[in-house]
Amino acid sequence: MKICPRCKMRIDAEDECPMCHTTITYEPEVCEKKEKYILNKYLLSHLIKNSWYSILCFIIVLIRFVIKLHFSGYYIYIILLLCISILTSLFQRKFSKYLQWKYSKDYSEYAVNYTKIVSGGLAVLLSFFLI
Repeated sequence: MKICPRCKMRIDAEDECPMCHTTITYEPEVCEKKEKYILNKYLLSHLIKNSWYSILCFIIVLIRFVIKLHFSGYYIYIILLLCISILTSLFQRKFSKYLQWKYSKDYSEYAVNYTKIVSGGLAVLLSFFLI
């Protein structure tokens, strides 16, 4: 773990801070087990950059729900897929770290991104074809 000099977040990275993209190569190591995020403009821009697709899918499905005002049994599946997409976009780094016990770093990041994109896209498709 290292502490970024610009955004002051404690992150698990070696070369570059994933939040503000500052070089942290020469920063000293910190003996901590968890990452610590600080609510600032760097965290907000990082979250928006990683979750814009899920937010767009949520807005599209919400508009579809408002247009079609009758209840369907498929709403539960659509909401579940949207929740998966939003949660994987918000906790993308944590899920990628959890998958690294089995997969490589590149593949775990790919799997999390793929899950985010596919679940959001399926929610939008289901909202157009099943409601």
